[in-house]
Amino acid sequence: MLKFSKNKIIIAVILAAVVLLGIFGWGLIKSKMLYPKGGSNQPGEEIKEVFVIWGKVSSIDTSNNFLMVKPDNGGKDVKVLISETTKMTKLGLPFDPKNPPTEGTFTPKETDITISGFTLDDKVFVKAKENIAGKTEVGEVDFIQIQP
Repeated sequence: MLKFSKNKIIIAVILAAVVLLGIFGWGLIKSKMLYPKGGSNQPGEEIKEVFVIWGKVSSIDTSNNFLMVKPDNGGKDVKVLISETTKMTKLGLPFDPKNPPTEGTFTPKETDITISGFTLDDKVFVKAKENIAGKTEVGEVDFIQIQP
């Protein structure tokens, strides 16, 4: 009977080792899916293409038609040039933020604005027509949107 118990213990240890190796192997497979070799998601890898900026307005120059935007990622301020084709909008909540509705979905109000509609510390989303990775000035801006 003692021999039978030893066999059960050995089988249990082997099964536990197989399960642990399986979990470890699955983790390696998933990490390769998230960070494929040569892909753009490698930790510490330089980003080669950027077309958007999330940040706050740090200064406004209405006479020269540009905004300075401090990116949320802590990078250097970016000069965002506004042209005649740049669409500028402000998103607003259709309710008082201090008294939100009980339902979970809503559609924000979108209002067209001009450069004079921006104020310091506005949260903005900027979409460029060109790759702006590493640039401190953006000239081809598709749209700028003030976030609620």
